[in-house]
Amino acid sequence: MNGIAVVTAEGARELDARTIATLPDSYTLMRRAAIAAAVWLSARMERSAAVYVGQGNNGGDGWVIAGLLREMGWSVTVHARGEPRTHDALRAKEEAERGGPFAEPTGSEALLLDALLGTGASGAPRGDIADAMRSMHEAVRSESVVIAIDIPSALDATSGMDFGALPASHTLTFGSAKRGQLLRRDLVGTLHVLDIGVVDAVPNEPRLVSARSVADWLPSFAPDAYKGTRGRVAVVGGGDGMAGAAIIAARGAHASGAGMVRADVARESMLALQIAAPFATARAHDARDWTGIDTQWPDCMVIGPGLDGTDPRLRERVLALLYVFDGPVVLDAGALTAFSALQQPDAESIDDTDGAPHPALEVLRHALNGRPALLTPHIGEFRALWPNSHQLARFEAPTQLARALNATVLLKGVPTVIASPDGLRHVSASGNPALAMGGTGDLLAGIAGTLLAQGMSALHAGAAAAWVHGAAAERATESHGGWRGVTMDRLIDALTNVWPQIFSGLPATPQSLLDLPSIPVQ
Repeated sequence: MNGIAVVTAEGARELDARTIATLPDSYTLMRRAAIAAAVWLSARMERSAAVYVGQGNNGGDGWVIAGLLREMGWSVTVHARGEPRTHDALRAKEEAERGGPFAEPTGSEALLLDALLGTGASGAPRGDIADAMRSMHEAVRSESVVIAIDIPSALDATSGMDFGALPASHTLTFGSAKRGQLLRRDLVGTLHVLDIGVVDAVPNEPRLVSARSVADWLPSFAPDAYKGTRGRVAVVGGGDGMAGAAIIAARGAHASGAGMVRADVARESMLALQIAAPFATARAHDARDWTGIDTQWPDCMVIGPGLDGTDPRLRERVLALLYVFDGPVVLDAGALTAFSALQQPDAESIDDTDGAPHPALEVLRHALNGRPALLTPHIGEFRALWPNSHQLARFEAPTQLARALNATVLLKGVPTVIASPDGLRHVSASGNPALAMGGTGDLLAGIAGTLLAQGMSALHAGAAAAWVHGAAAERATESHGGWRGVTMDRLIDALTNVWPQIFSGLPATPQSLLDLPSIPVQ
């Protein structure tokens, strides 16, 4: 599995310990991190910084950075409360002050570097650190650029709980991304994962999706490719009054490179679909009987956009379709609600606290029969399918459901977690509030359907679709000047432009999470 590891605070400590075991001493890793941060900072136009340092090893990083920046000719001030409490932090302070002591911050510095607390801290700051936090908050001006070293102080690296963190414009983290950073992007700002030679993560850690990984996964096509070889996607949905969902899914498939798109919709939705998506063929299905749906034509079916999941007969229709069509599928929206615990006759008696799936999921597992399958629930749909889940289990719960169904699960949200039944996980942190509107989930389903139709695994199709979907929102927001007012048309237009930038090897948007190249260290 490629990509940056996404770890808990304990996982970060484990990676550090395994890396230090390969080095002369622990101070070497601290200096590597500081050099990487100083090199990143040296590319900025500003040449003055106030560094707020704590008493632990994160403060040690801050001391080394302060010394390096001063050697580069920067104007550097340092705010420190109390003496360093670790050997490495004390050594860092002594080496940084060989050029003389640092003055206290004046408030005129262009950059404020937060190096008070690192990923190992938990709970609310106390004592000297609490005093330093107050001083740091008071020093922030409207024009200040705040850069967190490793993680904003007082942000829990595992849960994302905020104990008074100062929101950062940028966060420079080392070797791996931390779960809390992805859960609270509002506090982290743009996340930069700097390579400092940390050893590879243990195999079961989730991996962060990037433009690079998407480019590696995407299939290539021969010069003589034609519409039949680029994937045929059928969208089954678009019930009466809900044509829009099927239209958006079809447009998402088309904008992602599908060779042919067909929409199987209610008769009442036919006209709207053919006007809004003229590139797609359309066939009317009987709302009560889907036996007329052609299951021989598509390479992948996207089932659910614009279907009423509360219809008590929908579950039987979806199952009948799955038993006839044995190819890759994306199940979304109504097709998920139809299998939720709440749709069962004995819903009040359902209790999956022992991790066992409710009866409808057992039936769905049997119908999926181990094929490449991707379920794309938002958190409400997920909880209805797997009632024992909760927000703090965002990184684990999708794997539980994936194993129960022997299918891949994409849990939408911040961040999006994609889990396969064999325990592999990817995490996509792209996106912004432009995606918080009706229809964006249908767009995601259409993107993923195309990638499945083109032969990608369900795990990679889901991970790539989630990242591209988010990158399109970032691009649309950038070109529009903000997320408010970004319409579906703008989002789909941005989607068509994300793909060529992936192929050209460029970040799809300046706001995307960056997998930075290795930085030489001493």
